[in-house]
Amino acid sequence: MSSTVHIAVPSPLRQLFDYLSEKEHSFWQPGMRVKVNFAGRDCIGIVISASPAETGTTRKLKKIEAIIDETALIPEEIMQTVLWVSRYYHHPLGEAFQTALPKQIRNGIGAELNLEPWWYKTDISPEKKLGKKQQACLSLLEDYPEGISQSALRAFLGNVSSTLKALEQQQLIYQKQQVKLPLSRNELTFPMTLNEEQQQVVDSVWQEREQFKTFLLQGITGSGKTEVYIELTERMLQAGKQVLILIPEIGLTGQFVERFQKRLDARIVILNSAVSDSERKQGWLLAKAGLADVIIGTRSAVFTPLPKPGLVIIDEEHDSSYKQQDGLRYHARHVALVRAQKMAIPVLMGSATPSLDSLYQVQQNRFQLLQLSQRAGGARLPSVHLVDSQAAHPDHGISEQLLKRMQTHLKAGNQVILFINRRGYAPVLMCHECGWQAKCRDCDARMVVHRQRQILFCHHCGLIQRLPENCPDCEHKQLKSYGAGTEKIDEHLQQLFPDFPVIRVDRDTTQRVNAFNDIVSEVRQGQARILVGTQMLAKGHDFHDVTLVGVLDTDQGLYSADFRATENLAQMITQVTGRAGRGEKAGEVLIQTEQTQHPFWRSLISEGYASAAQRLLSERIEMGMPPVSNWAVIRAEAKDRSLAMDFLHQVSEILHHTEQQEVMILGPVPTIMEKKGGRYRAQLLLTCESRKPLHQLLDCYTDSISRHKLARKCRWSIDIDPMDLI
Repeated sequence: MSSTVHIAVPSPLRQLFDYLSEKEHSFWQPGMRVKVNFAGRDCIGIVISASPAETGTTRKLKKIEAIIDETALIPEEIMQTVLWVSRYYHHPLGEAFQTALPKQIRNGIGAELNLEPWWYKTDISPEKKLGKKQQACLSLLEDYPEGISQSALRAFLGNVSSTLKALEQQQLIYQKQQVKLPLSRNELTFPMTLNEEQQQVVDSVWQEREQFKTFLLQGITGSGKTEVYIELTERMLQAGKQVLILIPEIGLTGQFVERFQKRLDARIVILNSAVSDSERKQGWLLAKAGLADVIIGTRSAVFTPLPKPGLVIIDEEHDSSYKQQDGLRYHARHVALVRAQKMAIPVLMGSATPSLDSLYQVQQNRFQLLQLSQRAGGARLPSVHLVDSQAAHPDHGISEQLLKRMQTHLKAGNQVILFINRRGYAPVLMCHECGWQAKCRDCDARMVVHRQRQILFCHHCGLIQRLPENCPDCEHKQLKSYGAGTEKIDEHLQQLFPDFPVIRVDRDTTQRVNAFNDIVSEVRQGQARILVGTQMLAKGHDFHDVTLVGVLDTDQGLYSADFRATENLAQMITQVTGRAGRGEKAGEVLIQTEQTQHPFWRSLISEGYASAAQRLLSERIEMGMPPVSNWAVIRAEAKDRSLAMDFLHQVSEILHHTEQQEVMILGPVPTIMEKKGGRYRAQLLLTCESRKPLHQLLDCYTDSISRHKLARKCRWSIDIDPMDLI
């Protein structure tokens, strides 16, 4: 008997689509993949459910073109998670699956695990004298009676293909095809002895290992949070459990994974965008099969299957990169908590600078606060001083006081970090004759000068133009650049300190695969003495010879229109200052600001992040802003300036159809940067003290909004728990 199969397809339409199958409805399982024709194109859909075909409907429905999986590929728990994500973030289900699944899985490629040869030694003795490499292979195989993979043999001995072939022909060894597993380290290091605070944290989490509980670990920079993660992971592995670890940046993956590999004899899978599509599929399938012990990845790794779940760890939980800013605008921290609750396992979130959202949950007794108040190994926190940036040099923005301290630390054989959160050469290029400025034609923003590449570059939409020699308006030849970015600072430091190697760390210098890991290696080997970089340098790096950190141009965070700007500034400053003095040497931090008397600086420097964060949280609570209230933003953008605003006015009218008092609807208004990428943007803010009425209102009217005639003429989206309003 035929059946009707209800399928989620990759489409912006917020509904399932029915297809006809000759298979009985009992054959179909949620999580199977099928190939279907949708809107004239072939695509891969995910089966949600099936029912017996009703008489008279079979002629109207398209048939399923191919069945890719004979059984459900996507586990039930992941299916339920994606369904929840689609509902909570009010996003089309088909597109939610596109975000949650690795590319090769969602594109319909076979879901078989990749295999490789595993080699075993036979009982036959060699009849003739063997070559040096052949003997090395046999000796190694004797140490591994259970077999060893060809990848591991290559890691030990280099290229051994011809050697293995020769030994196989002599029947001294034989091979079997087995699942390709991640390589373990050849040599493990001894575990570090935890201090009393670290041990208390480990014990607190371990006691709750059989149930869902959320722990917020607030540990000062350099306090040994990673050692806590490793100790808990080791215990979970001994109990036969899997551990999922989320980290915010691809750049942190290399050294983070290395520390785990050095300590744990475990199969560690890495999932991030730097890994090939084939490796991501293999990692996902290994985790699903329970063959991956530890999964370390960035935001999207939160959707990895865990048949033997034990613990979820979220490092640098405050980091905004856990929130996706386009498409499915999910927050990985929130998704991880929902998954952990369903799986009844604990979550450990760590940061030196916890988000105000998490600190509020501690206040509400939903999270348990754990603390590490001392640096591991006896290292001391750096001394922090403010420097008036009005006395800074006009060309490069570095004050004389900072330059003198740099000279002192460099002569002592130490390393220095200069932090400026602006890449490029200069943010402004202008003509003094006519007042022309280099502005992006597609954005309400200035073009940034990148002098090495001789271009003007818009950091918002990616527009690139050649760097002009003359003013485009008046043909004047003397164009001047103002302000400083990492490129200009780098150039001037090479002139000021010719005897000390300078390395720049920003998105421009780390685009090549493994470029960031290569830079970290150079720094650790002492080849780089001065590091200039953006916030990529501020997160989690452990450079023991860095004794001075200089922070440039910090004032913009004090006066931003973004309601989270001051929180972000406090976190960034605390993180970047934490790079100094992490070893045996004392550290020093100089912060350049024009607002040396600002209360923010006095609070942060004299009282520390914890006190400053509590003060900021009290202000948020008093103003009724997140996290005490719940926000949703409906955004629209169109090439016609009035279209986005007209659409959101219509949306506002639709939402006002219900006579409700709980959800406040504000706007619409143009965004602060109205034009971006050639489109004009506007937004409508919905705010409510509790989540339920907000979601009920959106549930009630999202379909009506989708069907509105203006919805087809502009791009629009719903952003639940937005990170900013800019």
